[in-house]
Amino acid sequence: MMKRIVWNDSLSIGIDAVDGQHQTWIARYNNVVAAIGSGGSTAPVVSTLDFLVDYTELHFATEEGFMRESGYPDLEAHKAKHEELRRAVADLGDDFGEEGSTYALGEAVETLLGNWLIDHIQSTDQFFGAYVSEKGIVLTLPAGEEGAS
Repeated sequence: MMKRIVWNDSLSIGIDAVDGQHQTWIARYNNVVAAIGSGGSTAPVVSTLDFLVDYTELHFATEEGFMRESGYPDLEAHKAKHEELRRAVADLGDDFGEEGSTYALGEAVETLLGNWLIDHIQSTDQFFGAYVSEKGIVLTLPAGEEGAS
């Protein structure tokens, strides 16, 4: 049985726009978990994986933009980690297209997306949050660009 991710304070990096996007990402990840676990229609899996591909791009653009704006020194290393997940999400979509909603796909979603996301937020993103907090930088998205679900 795949594990759902429950948002808690350990996942907050202290930048409201980024935390909000992480919450949306987690909610959609949980939708994939539920859809794969139900063994029913594959439509929810397809739509949610498609959403995650698009949302991953939006979210990474937001984070990387904030990093550029704040002069974050580890931007390039952070971008490289983002690129790893871009490839992983694309591969999951390809696997689903070839094999459908299998147990192996569920395991891959949990490992690649679930574990990667938690590890990334609790380490790499936390470093950025700490940097912004230490420098007293306030980062907000322009109105209408919250990255709504």
